[in-house]
Amino acid sequence: MTTQRPIPSVSRRATLAALAGGGLGMALFNGSQAAQAEPVDYSDHPLCGVWLAMANPPLPESPQIPVPSIFAADGTVVLSFPVSQLGPNGVQFNSAHVGVWEPYDEQTGHFTATQSISDIEGTLLSTVTVDGHPHVDADGQSFIDDGSLVTVTIRDAAGAVIAVVPPGTPGRPVTAVRMSSGVSGFPGNAPGEGTPIS
Repeated sequence: MTTQRPIPSVSRRATLAALAGGGLGMALFNGSQAAQAEPVDYSDHPLCGVWLAMANPPLPESPQIPVPSIFAADGTVVLSFPVSQLGPNGVQFNSAHVGVWEPYDEQTGHFTATQSISDIEGTLLSTVTVDGHPHVDADGQSFIDDGSLVTVTIRDAAGAVIAVVPPGTPGRPVTAVRMSSGVSGFPGNAPGEGTPIS
């Protein structure tokens, strides 16, 4: 004689939630397939590559900071800011800026990238989204973003916009040097330069 296990009761609400979640999962899966169906290739644009940018810190009076930056051929961008910096309210912790880019014209790109800011306790404080427009020099080895097209959007932890810095706001231009084997991008680091340590 076999004993039957009781069938657990499942509420109508739980069933609908599961179906909705599954539907959302399928929609996301189908959306990702659609996005993958039309890949981009920006490898011919001069902005594509790895750069060492000298970017502006949270406090305008602080010196510019080195930010290794990747503008990938598939349209992704990663700007690697320091993990911690001095901000208006003391020390803050930063994620990298991560986002996308595309050609703006033959020498200029347009990127949109977002960074998360948290405090020492790990509480999310805000996010910073930058729309930048780096212009690559004719030799393809440096770029400058003079700020004339830059927009910075600051949101609180819930995503509400708390400030927008519009294009053309006075500030220091962001400059960068293309990195390559033996070239770090720092001033004075041309191929073959450096002092060997013995």
